[in-house]
Amino acid sequence: MFSVKMADHTEVFRGIQRAPHVRYPVLTPNMQGFQDAVAAGATEIAVFGSASETFSRRNINCSIDESMLRFQEVINAAKQRQIPVRGYVSCALGCPYEGSVEPSKVAEVAKRLYEMGCYEISLGDTIGVGTPGSMFKMLQTVMKDVPVNALAVHCHDTYGQALPNILTALQPGWSCTTGWTSCWSCTTGSTSYMTRCH
Repeated sequence: MFSVKMADHTEVFRGIQRAPHVRYPVLTPNMQGFQDAVAAGATEIAVFGSASETFSRRNINCSIDESMLRFQEVINAAKQRQIPVRGYVSCALGCPYEGSVEPSKVAEVAKRLYEMGCYEISLGDTIGVGTPGSMFKMLQTVMKDVPVNALAVHCHDTYGQALPNILTALQPGWSCTTGWTSCWSCTTGSTSYMTRCH
C-alpha cells in the first residue's frame, strides 16, 4: 500500500519557494528515493521504519531488518554529503494489522536508527490509538536506549487522545516544543501533533 498522494513529491518539492535557513526534509525509504531527493535539492532526509513487522511490509514493502539495511545505506550516503537525517518509527503505540505493539520493539527500532546516525527519532502513534498510559510506558522504555534530547513524538488525534498524550510526554524535567499539522499523507488522515523532547 503506497500513498498516491505522494506520487508527485519531486515536482512539488522542486516547485516550492525556499526560505533561507529552513531545512526541507524529504522521506526517503531507499537509495532511489535519496538520489531523487538530493537531485531535487533536499536539505534534510527522513527515513521511516516501523515497530510492526506487518506494517513495515505493507508500507515500504520489506521486513524491519531489510528496512534497516536500506536505511543504513541512505544514512551513510547522507553523511558523505553532510545532509542531516531524521528517523521515524511508525506504530509506536499500535498497529492497524497487529494491534498492540510492545514498547521493547519500539525501543529496538529507535535505538538502531539512532545508532545508525539519525540525529532525532520521532515516535509515531500512526493510527491514534495511544493513551497517556501507553505513551508513558513506551517513552520510559525507549529512553533507556535513546537519549531524551534525541526523541520526538508524533501523535494522531483519531480518538481525541493526541493532546493528553503530548501532555504525558511533557514530563517534569523535559523541555518540549509542540506544534500541529494537518497530516494529509498519513494513513489516518487525521490532525497530527509533533512534540520534540529535550
